[in-house]
Amino acid sequence: MSHADTLTQRFFDQLVGVDPDHKRLGYKIRAGQPESTSSLLAIDAKARQSREAGAQAKAQFTEFAQAHLHDEVADDLLRKLHNIDHVIASLFDAGADFFPILDVLGEKVVTVNKLDPMVANVAWLNEELLRLVNQPQYRNRTKSGAMVKDIKTAIRFLGVESLQLIIPVYTMRRMIPHSTEPFTGLKSKLWEYSLAVAIAAHKLAENSAELPYNAFCVGLFHTLGHAVVVRNYLRTYQQVRQEQLLQARENRDTQLTDTLDALEPDASFLCESLTEFAAVLSADITSRWQLRTLPLCQTLDQLAEGAGFSGCSPLTRIVLQAQTFVQWQMLHQHHVISATESESWFQQVQLNKDSIDTLLQTNLKRLGVEL
Repeated sequence: MSHADTLTQRFFDQLVGVDPDHKRLGYKIRAGQPESTSSLLAIDAKARQSREAGAQAKAQFTEFAQAHLHDEVADDLLRKLHNIDHVIASLFDAGADFFPILDVLGEKVVTVNKLDPMVANVAWLNEELLRLVNQPQYRNRTKSGAMVKDIKTAIRFLGVESLQLIIPVYTMRRMIPHSTEPFTGLKSKLWEYSLAVAIAAHKLAENSAELPYNAFCVGLFHTLGHAVVVRNYLRTYQQVRQEQLLQARENRDTQLTDTLDALEPDASFLCESLTEFAAVLSADITSRWQLRTLPLCQTLDQLAEGAGFSGCSPLTRIVLQAQTFVQWQMLHQHHVISATESESWFQQVQLNKDSIDTLLQTNLKRLGVEL
């Protein structure tokens, strides 16, 4: 694992909440091996031993049961995440009429006349934009102060520059899992991270030949795969645990039943799964969007390949710099990165002092859209 990969893993450990004192539950693929009866017999044997033993044996049995459960979770998760139709179905469906809007927003000349009919065809986006322009703080901007009911008026009121940020943001916000329990706060932290990378990439692109809109979209949507992995892991874990609980109850094994009942999803396993799948999934998902001009899939592909900074396109480099800065900022705030590590990490992505100072002065939590 490279220096940058180690620091990125440290960032996601912080984001998800991995306990550094706990043994990591690695992601192991069993290559489709069927469930062996020996492992179930081993659980029974462990259960018998621990009935008579103390807290240490009980802890060992809990660890064993969690690892055994995750063998099956790993198999199921691998099967689900290799099925792109299942992956797409586990995300919010923006609708086929939506994705051309992302392309149009990136054209050199964007007119509201072209946007009007396109946005009108996407019901959920209509609702979002009308709700926004009718918020109390904006109502007095219209001559009568009356509610805006027409999407054409709303689009003109918002303006193209604002829409280039607002529309992608409303889309990605719907892609984030509704619940990430028992990982309290992960939903919010994943969203804040996505937005921060998008804003940082947009800011860095302003001083480059790249379109800030393109950089913003890549930064924002680069966590689509993370959203899919989180949602599918949590669902799969609960399904597999429920199946094993039912089996333990049928076998009247109270020790195993009680242990399984007390188990919760494992943070280190989730982090390993994110490392294994997330980046590739982000590229795979956006390839289905069939974008013509926005180079989303191509850039996410390069990020997934991990070709290294020098082997990337200028746009990919900007997003790598944005990712690095946002990840560094969180590690720095939690005092889990040294000055030497920071300097080395910035050098790897050619993030100079001027760019760092610019990002330090940029609010990465708010869009900064002036309506």
